[in-house]
Amino acid sequence: MKTRLYIILLLFQATAAPLYAQCGYLAGKITDISGAMPLVASLSAKTEQGKLRLGKSDSLGVFNVEMPCHIVELTIECPQFQTQHIPVNIDGKTEGTFFISLAMMPLGKQTSDEPYAQSEQKHFELKDSLKAVSIVRRIEVRDALSDQRLPAEICLYYTQKQKKDCFSLTTDRPRAEIVFTEKDIVAIEVKSGGYQAYNGNLILDKTDQEPRTYIIKLNRQRTILSVNILQARQGMLCRLWSDGQSDIALNRVNDSHYFADLVPGRNYKFGITPASSQQELVTAMASVKEGITLKTLRVAERAAERREPVETLAASGITASNKTLYFPRSDYKLPLQSRTYLDSVAMYILENKKKGLRITGHTDNVGNPGLNITLSEYRVRVISRYLIGKGVPEGVIAAVGVGSKFPARPNDSEENRRMNRRVEVQIIDLDPKNN
Repeated sequence: MKTRLYIILLLFQATAAPLYAQCGYLAGKITDISGAMPLVASLSAKTEQGKLRLGKSDSLGVFNVEMPCHIVELTIECPQFQTQHIPVNIDGKTEGTFFISLAMMPLGKQTSDEPYAQSEQKHFELKDSLKAVSIVRRIEVRDALSDQRLPAEICLYYTQKQKKDCFSLTTDRPRAEIVFTEKDIVAIEVKSGGYQAYNGNLILDKTDQEPRTYIIKLNRQRTILSVNILQARQGMLCRLWSDGQSDIALNRVNDSHYFADLVPGRNYKFGITPASSQQELVTAMASVKEGITLKTLRVAERAAERREPVETLAASGITASNKTLYFPRSDYKLPLQSRTYLDSVAMYILENKKKGLRITGHTDNVGNPGLNITLSEYRVRVISRYLIGKGVPEGVIAAVGVGSKFPARPNDSEENRRMNRRVEVQIIDLDPKNN
């Protein structure tokens, strides 16, 4: 019997345990650089354990993926578009969902006498490569959106000469002129502060004497702040600003989620004014780094604004409420943010001897139904054991795991499945006539 139970536990752990610790979700939309065309792109994360595939955006460019706790870089890949590698900075603890928007630059197809992405390189042989020529070409570097000329560092790597030549474009010298003396396949590397680097190739196999100008466009390296506000309420006002600057435009997803494009290296402040108060709650963020910065903020809950039924013991002033606790996929560890709530429940039950608890565990419908039952039982057990450790008698707790039998929402999207991975804690009367 012990051997059989051990095997069942091993199967459960192998099936249900996530490959990585998950800390919230990353959601948003991916388009081309114009913002007009949605893209189906793959998202992956770089972590201490290596590269992890997160998922894809759909035909509308929309994505919602689980986010590893120790993510340091987000990679977005889409056929015929330049791959993006964006640093991810986590400011404090991540909870819930964070929204961002991403835009991708198209790749230039391999062609003659025009720079194209190195990833598009196919086999090509030069003819008459030793013949002396004089090919004059100019290079400019511009912002992909504004078309503004950019200062840049450019390096050319000549295949025939096995030589490297670097030069700078500046405000006074926004265009470089190069004279090529032989046919060649030249690698081009372009860097400009605040922009994603460009790595391309150039096939020079023509002998026309007319000068040409190559325009190389760079995509700005995004600095995005994504804020998730816990316990947000309808009518709440939010704003973002930097010292000595006017308010910065915020993209509002809903009352709980905002994101904005910032300038790296500056200090910012995020202000929240609750609908029922004129007092602004301000959070300072020091030196926002290049890439994506994720920030969780919490608005203190007021008893008068709670929507769930509240049981109050007048003699001691202790309150406790029915509540639903949510769990990451395939996880049954006690959420740290739930402990304060469970502490108040334990105190209430200890003070009110006629009250007990009904704890019901649920899962989404992904995976084996039998293992989902076991997972829901584990979620219930970890909460029950925590309450018992706080002194709650085991006999006043009615605990059961029901797996995916009773979903709170249809299991037709990841957001809905997230709402189904839950444990419901209910305060009940111990008198059987009232149950």
